Amino acid sequence: MAYHLYPPFFLVPEESDFADSWEVFCCKLLNLIQHTDEVYRRHPPEQGIDLYYSSEQIAYQCKSVESGKSGDFDVRSAIESIKSAKAVRRSLPWKDYVLCTNVDITGIAERKLRSELPEIVIRPRSYWTNLCDQFKQSVERNFRLLLTIPEARVVDTINDAFATNYSQQLKGLLNASQFNIFLYSNRNDKVYRVPVAPDFKVEDLVHILRSFFQLPGPRTIESDGITVSLSHAIVFDGHKKVFSNTLREAGITEASLVTYWTTLVWEEEGAQFSGDTIHMITRMGTLDKLDTRERAEHAMKLYEEDIHNAFVRFDQKLTPNEDHE
Repeated sequence: MAYHLYPPFFLVPEESDFADSWEVFCCKLLNLIQHTDEVYRRHPPEQGIDLYYSSEQIAYQCKSVESGKSGDFDVRSAIESIKSAKAVRRSLPWKDYVLCTNVDITGIAERKLRSELPEIVIRPRSYWTNLCDQFKQSVERNFRLLLTIPEARVVDTINDAFATNYSQQLKGLLNASQFNIFLYSNRNDKVYRVPVAPDFKVEDLVHILRSFFQLPGPRTIESDGITVSLSHAIVFDGHKKVFSNTLREAGITEASLVTYWTTLVWEEEGAQFSGDTIHMITRMGTLDKLDTRERAEHAMKLYEEDIHNAFVRFDQKLTPNEDHE
């Protein structure tokens, strides 16, 4: 089994910030491997020491790279943390200083770190993935399940979602050239491996995904007088992609992590609001603000149950992949 130590593959359910999640994860595994419960997180300001093992006088600095790319490791930040830890060494004594990072850092970065602290201990990605193998049950909750969508399923969906002439064109593109992307939805807790063609348009991918998951269309909640629907987007590298661009033009390549982003849209009496949180409630006719808010929240909750059930039905039809990669 392989482990990816970055979102959305990696998570700590109790934490919303990735840096905090990484600290919690490291603290758990360090206590496990050392058969202790003495390693603990320090509250800010950490002064260059995020975790501390007092009886052994070991200081740990946790540096996480959210992209999971070695080239994004910030060596300058790590060096500043080392300097801070050295400054408090008298009041917070440590014999060993350990850098805990979720990537395998480059030789250049390591030389810079050792120029500041020659005896630094570096625990990179490979160290933590080995511990994950050693403590499989303990880390199971920290990784989303990866499901593979087979090419045959993509082809069948293209046949169902598009007119005959256009579906033939898309299948031709898939036969000519294809690669796998990792797909994540903001509405589900799974990650999918999906074969796509570089010359698919972003809009094509959206239509394929909508057909895959069979997410609900517009629904009017009669009891609330609210109509709820979904808007759909493809997000890559932090940006929504233009529908008319090809995946190649959008920069999406082999093993890219792509988010299928859906937003709830609700309306009442011709007034439309977008977003999962109700930020804007105005007086509409004889309805007061509280009444509108409560009914909108109730309608969206019912609609979200429809979305959840659609993903559950889809996931149940797929065979879990044994690898998290």
